[in-house]
Amino acid sequence: MKERLRNPWFALGLILFWRVALLVFTAQPVPANDAFLFDGGVINWLRHGEYCNPSLIEAYPISGHLVFSAYPPIYQVVLLVWMSAFGMSAFSAMLMHFLMFSAGAFLVVRILQKNFPANQSYALAVLFLAGITFNDRPEDLGHIFGLAALLLTVRHLDGKIGTLAAEAGITLLLLCALYTSPVVGAFYFGCAFLTRTAAWFFGRRISIAPFIAVVILFAVITSFIVKIHPLWWRGFLENAHTTPSVGGFRLPSLPDLLKMFRAAPVFLLAVIALPFLLARREKTFAVENENKVWLPLTIGVAAMGLMLLAAAMLFLSPNYVAYGLYVQVLLAAGLLTLARGLELKIRRWFSVLMICSLALVSVRLVGISTWGVACASDVSYGRADEIVRAELQPFANSGARIVLSSAFLYRAAQMDVRDAVHADWLRDKRVAETDGDFKALVRLRPPKLILTQFDYYRAYQNVVEELRQHPELVTVSLRDAAKIRPPEAIPALSRVVQHVSWAPVVVEFSWK
Repeated sequence: MKERLRNPWFALGLILFWRVALLVFTAQPVPANDAFLFDGGVINWLRHGEYCNPSLIEAYPISGHLVFSAYPPIYQVVLLVWMSAFGMSAFSAMLMHFLMFSAGAFLVVRILQKNFPANQSYALAVLFLAGITFNDRPEDLGHIFGLAALLLTVRHLDGKIGTLAAEAGITLLLLCALYTSPVVGAFYFGCAFLTRTAAWFFGRRISIAPFIAVVILFAVITSFIVKIHPLWWRGFLENAHTTPSVGGFRLPSLPDLLKMFRAAPVFLLAVIALPFLLARREKTFAVENENKVWLPLTIGVAAMGLMLLAAAMLFLSPNYVAYGLYVQVLLAAGLLTLARGLELKIRRWFSVLMICSLALVSVRLVGISTWGVACASDVSYGRADEIVRAELQPFANSGARIVLSSAFLYRAAQMDVRDAVHADWLRDKRVAETDGDFKALVRLRPPKLILTQFDYYRAYQNVVEELRQHPELVTVSLRDAAKIRPPEAIPALSRVVQHVSWAPVVVEFSWK
């Protein structure tokens, strides 16, 4: 039994069992506020033969009305195949993303199994997969392509794959990652390139041909798209300008720093631990007789991950700190391997730091498994779907301007409420207005809002209260299906645990 607990595949099995139980019995994690942004175009194509996402039309005229091109296309192709076979419900999308998470986790453990010393336990490192709980974006597919490219990179360094096959495979996989999610693709490009650079530093012959090929092909293909399909490019820029990845230099706020510490503690630990361990690496190699391809991989992943964290804190979106969660497992495994040559007392302290890091990344999963289970027993996914269906029934097959959260737009699409508005995109956010959502609701005059707990407390509670202060404009009534308050309702916890309640908040308007 002790050996089984040390087996990384057993640790992965525990993570997947836990995630399956949460998905099947509680339908968690609830799709986040922008999930339907990425899925709505395919759903509208399957329903009406038009590849656009009408719920975005107020903010994205091109993607909302002409052609959905707010994001690169490869995820949409996979989504089209999946939803053609398994339906267009929110649960269908959640199941697809769970399978994507499983594929990414499998690739991580495969890298550990094939390229790290066989006599070391990596179960603790694999448990860091518990930190990955947001699975509703194209990035889930991008990670699969990126991890597969990383696997080919280290297998080629290990001499297990021929040069031509490895170079072609790495090039194709990195291109697929870039055309699924540019930031994720760039991150894995950097991980693979820096892994090869570190291998060269340790005396291995390397080739940078696939990386040159990726840069050239990406530039040529993108230029071709811009020239042949300029509308697609304009649609992509429409999103890029509205939600820019680069926001200019800034100092990180306290919430941003807390997000980094919670999501990426192993990278922060590596800032001090990796130089210390590398200086003493000969002690590790004295007990390790196998090929050392894991060492350049550890260094490459650490370097790229720390660059990502610095960029996310200083000028990119702070949400990008989560993009290193899969490779954080590989970094943890590399640090544990390097620590084998240390004195027993120091090694034990290092293990304690790793366990503390694991506790940090697991906060949200613990929240889902406790508070989230309580919320699911209060209002289940099935019950929430019944409530939303009843609220939408008078507007089925109509052009009603109902405002819905992302998680409920799947049901609206199935009922052909074609002019439903995405709750996150009431207006063009390039125009900065402190009362922009208030003005947008007055302009749209929706008969009702149907919101998740997250969206209501994050974005609409104050707006609804402000509308109540204007009886000359509108009469407002509110029905909250939740009897158990979600974390989002408590400001001190709203950034710690999110998206754990399906209970709808229905706001009805009688406009004057």
